[in-house]
Amino acid sequence: MIDVKKLWTKRRNAHLTQMLKYFSLMANSGLIVSLILLIVIGSIYYAKLLQALPNDFPAVFILTIIFSIWLTKSPIRTLLKEGDLVFLLPVESRMKQYFSMAISSSIAAGAFSTLFIFTLLWPIVQVFIHDGWKMYVIFSFFLIAAKIFNLFVSWEERRLPYKSHQMNYRIMRFIVNFVYAYLLFNEAYLFLIAIFAIMYVLKNFVFGFFKKQHGYQWEMLLAEEQALKIKGYRLVNYFTDVPALKQTVHRRPLLNRLAVFSFKKNNAFSALYMKTFIRSGDYLGLYVRLILLGFLFIYLIPPGWWQLAVVFLFFQMFSLQLFTLYTQYRWNVSFMIYPINDTVKAKAFENWLKGLLIIQGLVYGVFYWILTGDWIVAILMPVAALVYSLVRLPAMSKKHIPMTS
Repeated sequence: MIDVKKLWTKRRNAHLTQMLKYFSLMANSGLIVSLILLIVIGSIYYAKLLQALPNDFPAVFILTIIFSIWLTKSPIRTLLKEGDLVFLLPVESRMKQYFSMAISSSIAAGAFSTLFIFTLLWPIVQVFIHDGWKMYVIFSFFLIAAKIFNLFVSWEERRLPYKSHQMNYRIMRFIVNFVYAYLLFNEAYLFLIAIFAIMYVLKNFVFGFFKKQHGYQWEMLLAEEQALKIKGYRLVNYFTDVPALKQTVHRRPLLNRLAVFSFKKNNAFSALYMKTFIRSGDYLGLYVRLILLGFLFIYLIPPGWWQLAVVFLFFQMFSLQLFTLYTQYRWNVSFMIYPINDTVKAKAFENWLKGLLIIQGLVYGVFYWILTGDWIVAILMPVAALVYSLVRLPAMSKKHIPMTS
């Protein structure tokens, strides 16, 4: 007989062990240092940005939108596996305790995440709404309470057999969360009591009705768990290689023309890496997001020579995350039987990465020149990318590629 309590405990411990292992690999990566430096720089100019905002800045509306979306988005990790559709389905009547523990775990994670997000946005609340530690506690309490409500009702919402029906109730929850957050940040506490009453009715009489009419939608729960797992793997894959990550291939016919195939040994793998970068996983999206994030830092930080240090950090971040692309073919038989020396493969990868870094430097330079008109620092940005590619990148290649190839 299956002990569902022990089953959940075993799976939770295995999940935590795996995440701790990946976190240790992430902590050993130089990318963590780059992120810390960017956070320090960002925190310095965060305060300056707040001071530069006008007095009529719509802080209440922006905070309401942010938390309406965050509260409505309520994922629940069930840690289900594909075999559960066979082995756990017969004991569905005894799975209540298993899913109750899954909901409790998600509530703890959701409460912590809500508090973390609110803490990041607390300076905005201090400047435009209300200051004081008492208000911090009050706002945190009401937001966490709303997050717990959304997790409970979203679980019952998952019993509905059709995605369209679930979406309708999700829209209804968004409207309730929007009104709730708007009243909260306007400090209309008397009206919040009415919203609490509406939440109580929704939880016990509307969503509670689903429990009596519908069982667990196992296929949907499994699909959601797989999607959440893939998202976690993609995040970790930015720092280190994740063998369990299944890459998604996109067509992108227009961009795919950039990677013209050549039968020459020196060019074959350059085309392969470019095709992988364009079509596989989220590498192209990562490249674009880092460039846009670099634009934001260049815009926020005052013009000067120190901007070169900022772009160096973004070169470092991009390089470290792209080394996982080289390891994507580690277990591919075709990759191993190609009659091409491993040194040629590594050199092709390094040259291809140099090209992307120089393009990144050129884009930063053009943006900086348009923003400030300082052509000297603007020219030095692609020069910095070239220097990084010639000095730093070969050392990183020796460190990462032999360890993972």
